[in-house]
Amino acid sequence: MKNNNLKLTIFVCTILTCMQITFMIIPADIVTVYNAGVRPLIYIALATAVYALLGIDKRPIHKSYETTMVAILSIVALAGSLLLVSLLFGANNNIMTVNLPVIAHNLWDIGVAVVLGELIRYRLMKQSNMQERIPVIIMLTVVLAFGHMPGLRTFFNGHMPVQTVFFEVIFVQLMVSIAASYFAIKGNLLSTIMISFVYIMVPYLSPILPNITSLVFSLIIIGLLFITIIVHHILTNDKRREIKARENRAEKYAKKSIVYNIGTIILVSGVVAFFMGMFPIYPVVVLTGSMSGHIEQGSLVFVERVPSGEAFTRVEERDVIHFTSRAGVVYIHRVIGFDYDVYGQRQYITQGDANELVDPAVVVADNVHGIVRAALPFFGYPRIFFRNIFGGF
Repeated sequence: MKNNNLKLTIFVCTILTCMQITFMIIPADIVTVYNAGVRPLIYIALATAVYALLGIDKRPIHKSYETTMVAILSIVALAGSLLLVSLLFGANNNIMTVNLPVIAHNLWDIGVAVVLGELIRYRLMKQSNMQERIPVIIMLTVVLAFGHMPGLRTFFNGHMPVQTVFFEVIFVQLMVSIAASYFAIKGNLLSTIMISFVYIMVPYLSPILPNITSLVFSLIIIGLLFITIIVHHILTNDKRREIKARENRAEKYAKKSIVYNIGTIILVSGVVAFFMGMFPIYPVVVLTGSMSGHIEQGSLVFVERVPSGEAFTRVEERDVIHFTSRAGVVYIHRVIGFDYDVYGQRQYITQGDANELVDPAVVVADNVHGIVRAALPFFGYPRIFFRNIFGGF
């Protein structure tokens, strides 16, 4: 019996992998029939086989109540986050919930597979011994995530960019599967099903969704799952709180070396100076969507400072520049051409990538602050968030 569980895991993962590959290559006209008929039946057969061979585990689960509460709080945090984002950026009706037949269709096609997949995951992981647990966890985590990646079919048909596939299709499903595997090992069956079902099905069952990109939506899910795992680890840690508090106090008051203190001061000072714009490269938050398609709203861009008098030689056509208009408004727009004043001084014609019209006034060289060199999407949203809050007051 030593390796029977590992062999059964390999068999189950092989079937699920073949099933997902089949889904990606079958003709489009039979995908609906395949999802509604073949896929759920295979999951039912596999779950039945696993529990028939391994039985039902009736052993008590350590910290079961705490685990269930963490899962519930994670779901509440997800709902609260989506509500907050909806209030900030607006919300749209979810086309997946237009009527009850569509909801029932999604529950059968996807929800049944999610629940049965977690039943399989939980039983195989709980049954595994210490020698085979790691390969069992890795195989089930990867394969069950792979089974919930319908977007891969669109990708292989050539209709989805690689970066979109990685974050929105692969990474988010892999993170959900990692969290479910964590709860399957550390927690109980109920928490495992709740985490997986809610985080996978929320795009299909929520009547409204915030007016944000699918990439931002995916990052919210990934962040909340990561926090959920950390919170569960802290709350279910068997180490006594008194011991942990004592260790924390000892570490807090332990004498630090001079090198450590100097290094900390230099690091903190450097970070503060950077965000205050005291270096040749300085950060700027994009507050509008005028450059959407290249630089999205909420991005944190890094601008290379252009000293006064050097714009004439350093700024070229197609560069994205940070500048102040004649009206005193700060912009990040692209240079689309040049003009010259009566003294022969170069002036810049600018336009936002998402704008239909060219900016009404040319930009003089002295008003150019720098050239945008890189951008990090979404890293500027905290500033936008607090700016909207304080603006409301």
